[in-house]
Amino acid sequence: MNLFENVRKQGALNLDGNSWAEVHDNASLDVTDAISLECWFYNDGTSNGDGLIGKWYGGGVDRSYMLWSNGSSDTRFYINSNLLQYTATLSIGWHHIVGTYDQAKMRFYFNGSEELSVSQTAAINTSALPLEIGRQGAATSAQYPNQIAQPRIYNRALTAEEVQRNYNAGKNTYTN
Repeated sequence: MNLFENVRKQGALNLDGNSWAEVHDNASLDVTDAISLECWFYNDGTSNGDGLIGKWYGGGVDRSYMLWSNGSSDTRFYINSNLLQYTATLSIGWHHIVGTYDQAKMRFYFNGSEELSVSQTAAINTSALPLEIGRQGAATSAQYPNQIAQPRIYNRALTAEEVQRNYNAGKNTYTN
């Protein structure tokens, strides 16, 4: 299947709940001290708990990091087994989410604004398993059924200004 086929927005992965993208493990994905995960995702209300981007597998041993969406009610950012859960009614349409971690704080941004933060100091777990976009750790029930655009991983924590700049750069493309 061509994940970029029949895409409504340029550069978005067109996922149908049965497909995902996978990046084979390499050293650059084994971030241990600071990270930012970012993406735009289209919510049509059909997701019921799906991974957007991350290295996250059941059992706890291979839980590194992940952005996650439950379609209509919440989005989450995970580091190891720790999470920030932003609970809000998600409208139909595009949303921008970013999770940052600097081994002092986990922060969660929604549509350019910081919504949650919590102190956290643990090193990020590493895993030899692949990074997945649109799926949560080989769980067939956790495959995202819509579009994900501009999935990004940084090996540092973005600042609030950088998150806002990235949101502003994409909002005319992804909010119309």
